[in-house]
Amino acid sequence: MAIIKNITFLKAFLAENSLPSIYSKVTDSMGFNYTINTSSNTPEHVFLIKDFPDYLNINTQPKNKLKLAQTKTLKGHLVEIKSFKSFSEYLKLNFSTKSRSNLRRYQNRLETCFNINYACYHGEIDKQEYDRLFVVLKDLLIKRFNEKQEVNYELQHLEEFHDIVYDLIISKKASLFVIYDGKKPISIRINMFKEKLGFYIISGYDIDYSKFHLGSIDMLKNIEWCFNNAFEVYDLLKGYDYYKTKWATKSHYYYNHVVYNSNSINSFFIGKLIHLKERIKYKSYTVIKGSKLHLQFKKINRGKIKTAHAKPIVIVDNPDESKIESTSQINIHKNNDYAFLRKTLYDFLFTSKASVNNTKVLKINNSQNQYLIKSNNKSQLVTIEQNE
Repeated sequence: MAIIKNITFLKAFLAENSLPSIYSKVTDSMGFNYTINTSSNTPEHVFLIKDFPDYLNINTQPKNKLKLAQTKTLKGHLVEIKSFKSFSEYLKLNFSTKSRSNLRRYQNRLETCFNINYACYHGEIDKQEYDRLFVVLKDLLIKRFNEKQEVNYELQHLEEFHDIVYDLIISKKASLFVIYDGKKPISIRINMFKEKLGFYIISGYDIDYSKFHLGSIDMLKNIEWCFNNAFEVYDLLKGYDYYKTKWATKSHYYYNHVVYNSNSINSFFIGKLIHLKERIKYKSYTVIKGSKLHLQFKKINRGKIKTAHAKPIVIVDNPDESKIESTSQINIHKNNDYAFLRKTLYDFLFTSKASVNNTKVLKINNSQNQYLIKSNNKSQLVTIEQNE
């Protein structure tokens, strides 16, 4: 019986550097040859290699008993860094004046309101900090997708990334890009690299800071880092087309490859069957997406995900503080009992352009559910209403 082996191309290409022996050479559009190791095959092996990007070219061994069948799958997105003289030129040619202004405003506002610093771990990282960042990243992803009421399929791979990325960072084949508020990581991205190719693997950000468009700042900083480090392509991968098309300069397609031994009856028929199955699956996906049935499936899945409903919040700007008898200052950053107030505070900081260092959160002593947020020139009365 044929042995079926599933291989994710990027994992094999970036981390393991090993592909079936039919791949004699992988090159890019500039003719650069990427060195790969080829694994031995038994006559009964059938390989399903997933997500091979079409901007890479393959040379197969001539007169090989191994055969390769391809199936077009999903669209991907990339930034062609080599096409621009500089990061500023990329921004100018791909974003309107208003969009560039908004990006600057989000970043400036974030840095005004918080104690922000950026770190790219590429070549070295403290192992304890590395482990902490993966714990935080998991929490950020869970919180974000619970908010969206969507299943996060990336979470199942996070432990695997945890196992392999440390050594890849040390050898400069991967990076962790982190935005810190003080010592607290609020945005974390994993990138992986192959020569002059960069790949955005996975990221998560703290949704309490969503008013500041952390996702856009994170993307902006990572693309800038790729420019500064002379990468030629930054592949944003597949999924989330509505967001990635804003940043990408080119769309491309992925292909699934089925490799089988044409001299083996078992391998030949199993390979042909898998290829047919892949073609039917992605043709069906194209039909479903074209008819927008996938949106209905998303709604159904959201209904299956149980999330804790946020308590309604009523806000009054610049209240009459003379009517407030007494208050006690609380630290909502260190005390998780008040974590539900963080987003409200951060939204306040964004709109008032105030620094967290000059802003207090006070509990109104004669009330069970009222709080006062005060900066130098503005205040908010926050009332937390109980869910029924």
